[in-house]
Amino acid sequence: MISPLLANIFLHFAFDMWFSKQYPEGKFERYADDIIVHCDNFIEAQERLNAIERRLKECKLELNRSKTKIVHCQNSHKRVAPNKEVKRSFDFLGYTFKPRYVMFKGKIRVGFTPGMSRKKQKRINDLCFKMKVHRLTHFSIYQMAGMLNAKTRGWINYYGKFRKSEMWGMFNLLNLRLARWVRLKYKKFRKRHLYVAYLWLVNVSKAFPDLFVHWQHGFLP
Repeated sequence: MISPLLANIFLHFAFDMWFSKQYPEGKFERYADDIIVHCDNFIEAQERLNAIERRLKECKLELNRSKTKIVHCQNSHKRVAPNKEVKRSFDFLGYTFKPRYVMFKGKIRVGFTPGMSRKKQKRINDLCFKMKVHRLTHFSIYQMAGMLNAKTRGWINYYGKFRKSEMWGMFNLLNLRLARWVRLKYKKFRKRHLYVAYLWLVNVSKAFPDLFVHWQHGFLP
């Protein structure tokens, strides 16, 4: 099995240097084996895709057609996709790039922008589930904050750079897990509806809005 470092070095020669020589004016981004190639139109995109596939075959590599697609980067200046085979979005480095409404020079327009991907949100939600946050009743709320803040700070610093609002669903679920923790930790909430524990958490967030990092960024219960 080839190491990621060696694979990256190999692709530098197999793809990066070849593409730069073949298409001097072309632009691309590559992270490991994930590559985005910029094109001006559908015909150019199809031609470059075929050329890349031939190049990879020359290097004894195979293009993963199930994950490879031509994407129409729709915005207010490019309204119609040129071909029915063209997709409208793609994922890269944990972000989903797709058409969204944006404010530009005081007007609402359509822009092709990144936001945290649903796939990455699910992975983080699954991680919180595996941590069994609601069962850590031997922790104080300050210890809970210390443990979670180390993780949420990194998530927000990376995924919150673009369209932070896309993280609302993820942090709403985290707040719900915290409410479940409250109900299990404090006897007075154990036999009451989860909503009562959630209201207690709401009051805590108002009194101590800086306790959890995600609260500091406006993701309050």
